[in-house]
Amino acid sequence: MNPASIRIVAAYEWRRALARRKVALLVFFTLIVEFLPFLVLNLLPIPGFLQGVTSMMWFVGAIVPHFFFLQFTALLIGSGATAEEYEQGTADIILAKPLSRMSYQIGKFLGGLSLFSFIALLTTVLAIVLSSLTFGVQMNLQFAPLIYLSIIFSTLVFFTFGFVSGEIFRSPGLAYLVSSSVFITSFIMLPFLVLANALTGAEIYLNLGRALPIWSVQNLPLSVGEALFIGSNDFLSILSFGPTVEGTLTQAVIGVLGYTLAGISIAFARFLLTDITKKSTQ
Repeated sequence: MNPASIRIVAAYEWRRALARRKVALLVFFTLIVEFLPFLVLNLLPIPGFLQGVTSMMWFVGAIVPHFFFLQFTALLIGSGATAEEYEQGTADIILAKPLSRMSYQIGKFLGGLSLFSFIALLTTVLAIVLSSLTFGVQMNLQFAPLIYLSIIFSTLVFFTFGFVSGEIFRSPGLAYLVSSSVFITSFIMLPFLVLANALTGAEIYLNLGRALPIWSVQNLPLSVGEALFIGSNDFLSILSFGPTVEGTLTQAVIGVLGYTLAGISIAFARFLLTDITKKSTQ
């Protein structure tokens, strides 16, 4: 494993994304996702439930895209990182060079993750700028870097789902379909588990809810914000899009690490233990 080779492959992943205009499209949709809500809030009267928390709207602006847009972005980038190379036949050419398979795989993973991190950074910076212009001085901005890092860390779950799907199916379209289906299914199941708990009182349904990948992904940044500057109050209810399952920061971290490490292990084992570099599902 060569650090210089890893950096070269990671940089190549950026150049490939730029050549395919993936970065430009992601930046375009990022601008839309961030600008539209603040534009609407700027043109219309501020809703009553937001009037008491306008000084922390940067946090809302950073977190809300994390629930949906950033997860699909991570799935898109992760599922295409290696699968596009198999589909186009360029994996054979790259791996014929004096480059270890481990360096190649790590470089692809880190290159895709750094690309996603750039998009997440853009949403966070825009949230701070737009909230300041729309609502005035913002509080607790010193914690913005930690919130940003918590977003990156928690999104490792679905980025890895995309990456491992790309390695298993070796088709970017199929990999994105499968990994995004996991996200959507997890998202839909959570409120039903909460409902089942409400109807039966059985704690097992809440435990199952915490075991879903979506729970750790969505709750980790919220838990970090609660621990750092929000405290235990009703502010977090503004960010809830339905029934929620309570849990701790430690549980969220364990969930993220569990899914991420499992996904990385499967992806690397699939790549390192097979001699097939072409598009294949064998």
